[in-house]
Amino acid sequence: MFIRIQTKADNKAIFTVHEKAFGRQEEANLVEEIRQTAEYINDLSLVAENGDGEIIGHALFSEIFLENEEETRILLALAPLAVVKDWQGMKIGSALMEEGIRLARQKGYPGIIVLGHASYYPKFGFQEAKNYGILPPFAVPSENFLALELYPKSLDGFQGTIRYPSAFHNV
Repeated sequence: MFIRIQTKADNKAIFTVHEKAFGRQEEANLVEEIRQTAEYINDLSLVAENGDGEIIGHALFSEIFLENEEETRILLALAPLAVVKDWQGMKIGSALMEEGIRLARQKGYPGIIVLGHASYYPKFGFQEAKNYGILPPFAVPSENFLALELYPKSLDGFQGTIRYPSAFHNV
């Protein structure tokens, strides 16, 4: 398995990965929508290839906004993360996560937000976003709305509500 930054030539294969992993097109459509926005960061769109060069996983980190009445901070959203079903359970998702976290730190982002499984993401250091004073813009169980601080205390001292870019509302 090999993790790398996606190229434009990978777009169709990435769509297929999400479609196969989730059994529907919503997540694949979300990737397509995010790609058309200013919040898309190609260097944070990662693919996993098997030994034959076939794309079997994808993780997309894009910019979102943490807002309060006084200011806005830019964080990252992890959405979506997918591994083709035949390859799940082989640590491919973990490899995509670890590389994405490494690159996000390298770029200086303070944190990552994910709406996901409460049992999966804590192994990467995610915890309930409310622990940082970060609130979702919609009703969701707090154990599924998670934040990862990328540097010690990088999410301290700023509380607010996440605002997702319009691409998240279009699918």
